[in-house]
Amino acid sequence: MIGAKPTRMKHLLSAFLITVATVHLPAEAFAAQSIALERVKNYELRPGPAIKVEQVNFSPVIGRYQSAPGRLLTLSNPFENAAVNYQVADGQHVSQGDVIATLYGPSVEHFFHRLETLQEQYEVATRQYQNKKSLYQNSAIAADEWQTFLKEYLNLSDAMHEMRVIQERIRQMSEQSAELIAKEPGTWRISNHSATLGSLLMASRLALVAEVPVSQAPYITQLAVAGHYLNVRTREQTTRNGFVRIWSEAPKNVDWIVGQTFNVVPSATVNNAYRVPASSIATLANNTVVFVIESNAIVAVPVELLSLSGDQYFVKAAESLNTLVTHSVSALKVLADAEEAQP
Repeated sequence: MIGAKPTRMKHLLSAFLITVATVHLPAEAFAAQSIALERVKNYELRPGPAIKVEQVNFSPVIGRYQSAPGRLLTLSNPFENAAVNYQVADGQHVSQGDVIATLYGPSVEHFFHRLETLQEQYEVATRQYQNKKSLYQNSAIAADEWQTFLKEYLNLSDAMHEMRVIQERIRQMSEQSAELIAKEPGTWRISNHSATLGSLLMASRLALVAEVPVSQAPYITQLAVAGHYLNVRTREQTTRNGFVRIWSEAPKNVDWIVGQTFNVVPSATVNNAYRVPASSIATLANNTVVFVIESNAIVAVPVELLSLSGDQYFVKAAESLNTLVTHSVSALKVLADAEEAQP
């Protein structure tokens, strides 16, 4: 659901569950406890399977579609005092080859005339460069003369490069008009400064950013949103109030608007993880456990709580889980505690 906000309670619960998982007692500190099936033959156990999962879903968070950190592709205005007629609106998506703006004025003609002149000068200078380089290597001209020419040639080369960069994005239409062309897909942002036409937020750098609990961030590998499953590309190192930002890879084939917000479900790849009914969870000897039904006994197996989804928990277990007790776990806890208390 676009624009919806998860409650503060979900954030706190998610952070709490991870905190519980990180402070659990080592498995070797928990003495395996079992209860003979004969003792619980009159109990309504309601056996149910533990579903093994590869991906663990965490509580939803808010995600925003925006440009990843780094420099934007800002396009300067090469034509002084030229009139600009934008063909696309601020924030509009453009495809490769789309016309972004049309520019009019005498400065357009001046630019292309200068480009033509500079191109001729550069071609002559390039031929001279090869000749003078050979003369210098054979000591036919002084080092000072070679250095002076080389400096002038490099300045001309830099100027030519700058003009070519502009030329790649500008297409002349007539003597006094030209079009600004999108060379790659992205989102166009109009500039408020006369020296620049605007910025192109390239599609390859647009991503989904979400803030997740710092304890979850190292493990989250994917963000699910609006039917898309995006791998995590980067994680920030800066923590803000217990949360850290993570950035997805660039989504493909979306019509999202820059700045648009979504409900995002983070997920992680966890070894030996299971989805179990919330009713199967109990606490025993300061450990979170589930009761596993074996051939002749019910065994308490410690687990780590990872996340809550509806009436199901995602847990990590130190050993394989099969059939669980999903009812009467409070009664089993009492029996197990009683056996533990016996000398």
